[in-house]
Amino acid sequence: MPTLTPTPRDASFPMADCAACGKPVLTYVALDDDGAERRVCVHCDTAVADHLKWVSPGELEQAGYYFGAPPADGAAAGEKGGCSTGCGSCAVKKH
Repeated sequence: MPTLTPTPRDASFPMADCAACGKPVLTYVALDDDGAERRVCVHCDTAVADHLKWVSPGELEQAGYYFGAPPADGAAAGEKGGCSTGCGSCAVKKH
């Protein structure tokens, strides 16, 4: 019988400083024109510094992101568009 790989119980998310947004942001991997991987900001698609900080879901929420439905107070994404950080840059994302 094959051995099942255990599923990690703790999730972590990659954050880095984005010079264009002027704050720590959630990042994702994108491909450049040559097909090489690079980390970019989820808000503006700008390449971010190589130094990543892997954060827990709680730390991610403390940075202004949230999971599930928007907060009931409406002070975040619902009024400005995009994510809960409220900076509005998600509403003007390049892609």
